[in-house]
Amino acid sequence: MVFNSNLKKFIASTWMAIGAVLSLCMAGCTSTESIGSYWLGEDGEITHHAEPVPVPKRSGLQYTPDSRDRQYQQHVAVDPGYKDPLHHGYSPIQTHKRLNDYASQLAMELMDNATRLTHEDMVGVTSFVRLNHSLSDSTVLGNQLSEYLISELQDFGLAVVDFKLAGGITVTPVGDFVLTRDGALLAKQIEMDHVVTGTIIEDDRGVRINARIVSLENKQVVASANVYIPAFIVMDLNKMASVNSPSQTNE
Repeated sequence: MVFNSNLKKFIASTWMAIGAVLSLCMAGCTSTESIGSYWLGEDGEITHHAEPVPVPKRSGLQYTPDSRDRQYQQHVAVDPGYKDPLHHGYSPIQTHKRLNDYASQLAMELMDNATRLTHEDMVGVTSFVRLNHSLSDSTVLGNQLSEYLISELQDFGLAVVDFKLAGGITVTPVGDFVLTRDGALLAKQIEMDHVVTGTIIEDDRGVRINARIVSLENKQVVASANVYIPAFIVMDLNKMASVNSPSQTNE
C-alpha cells in the first residue's frame, strides 16, 4: 500500500512537471528571444539552462534549403531594370493585340455614332496627325492607322475613296505603280463628300487617338470616336517601320 501511494505521488508530480514545461514552452513561443532549455530533474524540480540546446545536424529539426528554394528565389527575383507600370506603362513579352484590332474598334465606334451619313456618301481617309500648332506632323502610327481604317470602314458598307490614286499607271523596272503622294501626279477630279481625319495625343503610357468623319460641304462632324493605344503597341510599330524620312531619301 505504501508503494502504491508513493507511485501515485510520483506520477502526479511527474504530470505536474510536464504540464509546467508545456505551459512555459507555449509562453516562450510568443517571445522573440531564446529563453534557454528546461529540464525535469530527478526530484521533480525544473532546472533552467541559459544556453539553448543545439539542434543536432541531420536530425530533421533544422531547416535546410534545397533546389526548390533556389528555383523559387530565381522566379521571384526582381529585375534590376524594373519600372513601375503605373508610371512607365506595361510592356508584355508577347501580345495578341495588333493595330488593326484598334482600327476595327475605332471604325465600329465611328459607325455607331454616325449621323446623316449614308452608304452613297464618298469618304476619304487621311493620316492621323499630332495635336500641335501645325497639324501636319504624322507618325508611323498615324499612317498605318489610316490604311487599316480604309478596309474597316468599307466592311461597314461605306464608299471609300482613295485620293492617292495617280492620273495613270507608272511603269518602272522595279514595279508598276498607281499610288503617289506627288500632288502634280494625283488624279485631277476626285469627288468626296466626307473625310476621315483625327489627332494623336501622346503620353508616357500610350497614345490617345481622336477620330472623326467631317463633311467637306459644311465642315460638320457627322461621327466621332476615340481609342487609347498602349505604348508597347506603338513601340513595336516604330521598331518594324522601314519607311525612310525625306532627309534620308535625299541622301
